[in-house]
Amino acid sequence: MKKAWLILGLFCVLLPWQFIGQTEQLKTNFKQFYALEDVNVAETESLLNSLQVDGSWTDIDYTMTRRSNWLPLNHLKRLKSLAIAYNQPDSDYFQDKIVSEAILKGLNYWCNHKFWSENWWLKQIGIPQNLGPILILCESFIPDALQQKALQLMDASEIGMSGQNKIWLSGNVFMRELLRDHEDVYKIAATTIEDIVVQSTGAEEGLQPDFSFHQHGPQPQFGNYGLHFSEDIVMWMFIFNNTTLSFPKSKVDLMRNFLFKGQQKVVYNGKYDVLASGRQLFPEYVDGEIYRGAKTKYATFNKVKNQFNAFDTHTNPEQAPIGYTHFQNSDYSVYRTTQFFSPVRMSSTRIIGAEAGNGENQQAYYLGDGTNLIYRTGDEYYEIYPVWDWKKLPGTTIVQDTVKLPILGWEGYRNDSDFSGGLDAGNTGITAFKYRRDDVAANKSYVFRNNKIYALGSGITSSRNDELYTSINQCRLKGDVIVSSTTEGLKKVWHDSIAYFSLDHNVIQYKQDIALGSWNKVVSWMPDTVVKDSIFYVGIGHGVQPKSERYAYVSIVGVSPEDMFQTQVKDLATILMHTDSAHVLVFNNGQEITISAFEACTIWLSNEQSVAFNSACLVTFTKQDQGWLVHVSDPTQLLSEILFVISGEYTSSSQTTFKKNSNTEVRVKLPQGIDIGTTVNFSLEK
Repeated sequence: MKKAWLILGLFCVLLPWQFIGQTEQLKTNFKQFYALEDVNVAETESLLNSLQVDGSWTDIDYTMTRRSNWLPLNHLKRLKSLAIAYNQPDSDYFQDKIVSEAILKGLNYWCNHKFWSENWWLKQIGIPQNLGPILILCESFIPDALQQKALQLMDASEIGMSGQNKIWLSGNVFMRELLRDHEDVYKIAATTIEDIVVQSTGAEEGLQPDFSFHQHGPQPQFGNYGLHFSEDIVMWMFIFNNTTLSFPKSKVDLMRNFLFKGQQKVVYNGKYDVLASGRQLFPEYVDGEIYRGAKTKYATFNKVKNQFNAFDTHTNPEQAPIGYTHFQNSDYSVYRTTQFFSPVRMSSTRIIGAEAGNGENQQAYYLGDGTNLIYRTGDEYYEIYPVWDWKKLPGTTIVQDTVKLPILGWEGYRNDSDFSGGLDAGNTGITAFKYRRDDVAANKSYVFRNNKIYALGSGITSSRNDELYTSINQCRLKGDVIVSSTTEGLKKVWHDSIAYFSLDHNVIQYKQDIALGSWNKVVSWMPDTVVKDSIFYVGIGHGVQPKSERYAYVSIVGVSPEDMFQTQVKDLATILMHTDSAHVLVFNNGQEITISAFEACTIWLSNEQSVAFNSACLVTFTKQDQGWLVHVSDPTQLLSEILFVISGEYTSSSQTTFKKNSNTEVRVKLPQGIDIGTTVNFSLEK
């Protein structure tokens, strides 16, 4: 917001704090931060007109006690909106007496009643978190007696806990003690907030080495706790700026990386990725008000990004970069082109697949089992959750029993394998994992290259007495579905500019139908009103109790039906090896080879050349004028080196090589510490 008053105000913020006293400087910074907010005139007018004489709103159920979406909190949120309007110099309501009187009525109503929720979080965090800004922004006209009542409610917050909860609690203490002018105490709170902004070693919660975010154990929480972390830390960086509490440059740099190398990578076309949203798979509107759906999360990120850019000295990217990223600390990968965005969410012995709590995410039993989505417009899965078949999540291999899905707890679940990782080879990315859960085993890999996603599975085994399916996609139906069959059965399906090809003996199954469901089955406190939508599904069946079955398919994005009919399997990557041990694809007549080795094995790169690995690994070989460019990663994150023997005589300037007859032994030193699980690359030269 490039307005003259704001520029002048920000100039005042830059004045040395000694001239006006640190407490007053912090309050000024606080007001300048909220001055960045836009004021919705119609919304403000509506709040003023609907406020009752006693200071309540008739559309809020003040008797509600439920744990999530606790409507009484909206009372404080509305007062906060009015406080922002009152302090916005460019607003029609700037220092308006009608607004100040409304705020006093509303604050008196709240402080003179004892509203209660079953959720501890609301008393200790949610209520004080909203009271603090109201009291600071409106300090000039709130009577002392009323302020003291409100501050007593804020006394429920004490510094403690971990991760985002600790930031919230410390922030509440800071606001409370700032109002009491207890400088020694609010300094402790500010220091606690700053101390939390550290890069975890990967073993703790919070901001991870790969710029993902964990809460409730080793669990990716980009879109709830991580997004709140972004909101709060950027706010406190702004408020503490140019005082003795200012964040050091190193922590501002760390926050920049979290925003632009982490958060920005999980948003696409105005929405937040389903797989990065934590347990909060919510609709955009709840009880008629904007809540926390995919669009709202995206808007929150954009607001935070703009707030950060308001004081950051760097020019930051507006969009996430094209390419592949594997978040090795979170078993989560994303691939982005100019045409589409595709994430994969996995789990392992290291990483929790999903959690449920507060009645949220009740269908997420398989969410971290290799779910692979394909977004083009961003609407493909938007609010699909009530009608999704949660046993047919895209990319997963799941038993199709008729038993109701178990509801997870706060502890979530883990896949019983340490093999879960990714490899970044520039224009190619590999994501792979061993799936071992509920008497089902499968070795699964996804190769992202240009406009294609290759998916291979092997070792598919189940002892369950129900059909086992690998789902390729399940999304909102849009337009026609076109199929292409052979004498062997259905091999190609086209829908919404994506062609799905079977690359082996498997027949593709598809359906388009009206699906019925309700939000209540996903979020327990939402109504069980019937929701219906048109759904497209495509997948591959493996039968009952399969043993070492396989699948191979490719999703080609951004093509027409004519393109599908004209494309032949021979025009795509060649499957060089497809066994329980390894998945090997060859591109451009041997110019590039991708390898997902699930155990020690030998692979023939050509009729003349082989390579033998001593352990599981992910590898690409790309031909150079003299030898190969090699990319390697360790998906188990257990090894310090990977050894392989390749036929031919090679040397490397960065890795140890030994010549053995006409072969070369290569010892690849793997990244350790915070870089464990990342990709190393080097050349093998003849």
